[in-house]
Amino acid sequence: MEFNNTFNDSNSSTEINDDTDDDLEDIIPSSPVQFWTFLIFQIPSLACTVFLLFHLLFDRKLRTALNNHIVIILLLLTLCIEIFDNPLYMDAYRLGGYRNSFPLTPSICLMWWLIDYGFYGAISVFLAWGSFERHILIFHQQLFRTQKQKFFIHYLPLIIISVYIFGFYIFVIYFPPCVNTFDYTSPSCGSSPCYEDISYLNVWDYLGNGIFCAFLETIFSVGLLARVLIQKHRAHQPINLRKHRMMTIQLLSVSCLSLTIVFPQSLIIVIRQIGGENMSDFASGVDPYLFYLYTFVVFLLPFICLGTLSEVSKKLWIFNKKRRNIGPMARRNAVCVHSFEVRPKPNLPIVQ
Repeated sequence: MEFNNTFNDSNSSTEINDDTDDDLEDIIPSSPVQFWTFLIFQIPSLACTVFLLFHLLFDRKLRTALNNHIVIILLLLTLCIEIFDNPLYMDAYRLGGYRNSFPLTPSICLMWWLIDYGFYGAISVFLAWGSFERHILIFHQQLFRTQKQKFFIHYLPLIIISVYIFGFYIFVIYFPPCVNTFDYTSPSCGSSPCYEDISYLNVWDYLGNGIFCAFLETIFSVGLLARVLIQKHRAHQPINLRKHRMMTIQLLSVSCLSLTIVFPQSLIIVIRQIGGENMSDFASGVDPYLFYLYTFVVFLLPFICLGTLSEVSKKLWIFNKKRRNIGPMARRNAVCVHSFEVRPKPNLPIVQ
């Protein structure tokens, strides 16, 4: 899709472009495909997200576990995307992908952009930090002995990342040093915040919040897997690998899901930047598919977390169905055993 960005020296921070383009490009994949796949995955994913957050937030043991905090943050970001962002796309795709069923306003477009850019960007940054923090949680537990150590090593970085990432996107979306233009004939109002045309902001966003975090996540995830395998083959293990197995699997599963889409996209951008004008159109035909598939990171992330959180998954009725079936059988067996207990014989009259 072609996005229109304009700059203006006036004090106005937004411009509206509601002209219908007669030569609109096709949406890839097609609107019906995107609508039905979104609908099929949205409902179970949203239910899984709510189920996980309920137990992670209201179960004190799960809520206070340090390794669950990144999971909680990712699920909260996922919940916001599934409640606000995806329904807006689904509504547009239901009508062909070029308009929504209700009139869009600049405030709705700005919120849409904030979630599209800010929340997806936050997922990348938090995944990069989480992949690094897992090394500390598994191999350097002595750093979390006191509450002061926990605050400076665990909680403070999460606070700093949250303030930075949301502060950055709120600034560039709502208070940019340029004029935003909204295209109401494209999904997400054209999905073209004007800060993308400001070189230093665009480079910082793509390189700092996107590509750099994707490469860090890759390095730390591969490094964690290598360290675990090395420790496993040592005669004297300084850590309990069995105890931290699920923590490792959880991170690697989420990272593999994310990097399957994010890493190729980041690699394509790097090749374009290095290649210059000759490579400016490198893999341009793949971009719409990568943008479409990236949504499935959000759809599948709750199920990955559910599969690696045994304390929560065992509370799901599917996993307890067999256990409930065993209960009545055990009680029936107990009754049968009780009925065949050896009891003292009554005193019978002696037959002469």
